[in-house]
Amino acid sequence: MESIRDILQNREVFTIQSGSSVKDAVNYMASKGVGLVPVMKNEMLVGVFSERDLVKRVIAKDKDLILTVVDDVMSTNLVIAKIDESNESVLAKMKEAKTRHILIIDNEKLVGVLSLRDLLEIDLNQCKTTVEVLNNYIYSK
Repeated sequence: MESIRDILQNREVFTIQSGSSVKDAVNYMASKGVGLVPVMKNEMLVGVFSERDLVKRVIAKDKDLILTVVDDVMSTNLVIAKIDESNESVLAKMKEAKTRHILIIDNEKLVGVLSLRDLLEIDLNQCKTTVEVLNNYIYSK
């Protein structure tokens, strides 16, 4: 069974620094192909900036992309899981918080971001394995 640690093992964490302009953050997100980036102040996690923040707190409020800093429009109510938590536990946290991304920490240090898609892929792989095992059992007799 694939764990959260396994998923994040070879994955880079894309972050931005506190004080970055929204324009810089958006360009960075576009270049990395991500919809959310953790915002760091030195080594400390202080928030996340997402596509949803861009739409609701910047564009909808007619804020200037260059003059607005992410600190003013980022989300600070963070949904966090530990790297050794079960997939089910992480999914439950995401469902309760009604979010599509969750921050993963290990010893109080940010080690990755998981999306709902990542966790659904784990579930699909587990289901596929179960079907194969059952199929082999049924048809091997």
